[in-house]
Amino acid sequence: MQSVLDGICRYFGGAYDEQTRSYRSSPLSQSGVGIVRRAFGKQDDHSEYLLGMAPGTRTGCHMVVFIAQSSERRIALGGEHSGQKQTVYDVTLNCFLRSSTAFAEDAQDDGFALRDALVEHMHGDRTLGGAVYQAGEYVENGLGSIDCRFAQPETKAQLTKGFLEVRFAAIEIFNA
Repeated sequence: MQSVLDGICRYFGGAYDEQTRSYRSSPLSQSGVGIVRRAFGKQDDHSEYLLGMAPGTRTGCHMVVFIAQSSERRIALGGEHSGQKQTVYDVTLNCFLRSSTAFAEDAQDDGFALRDALVEHMHGDRTLGGAVYQAGEYVENGLGSIDCRFAQPETKAQLTKGFLEVRFAAIEIFNA
């Protein structure tokens, strides 16, 4: 499970930085992803939301990748000692947004654009950079979707905060 989580984080966040325990060179930085983590950090540094982005960027994202559960089953092919195992992971990309836009509606639009960029990035490689066999594709029991949920943005002291959740199933298949 750790290698799958690390691989998904690398796909969305770039190389792992041992010192900060985060992924800090996102291929989606131009779409608003500043930093990706495997768990919540002990501190919430506003500058990390805009990490790697051009000066003046108005909206950034701190993403926390979470695997809520997994389900494993063996598929026997050719007898009791030959087969494959399939593990299905329930993955959530928790995207916390911070925006300095003049209007909350613009921050919300930036969140919608981020959603589109994340889904497009997933469509670009169903293996998420080799982290899994496939993600966001059909699996048994109807888990073949990419589901997105938004929270209403909230503005306080000229800073708009928003939230986007992207959920999907990721499948790992290996010989067992």
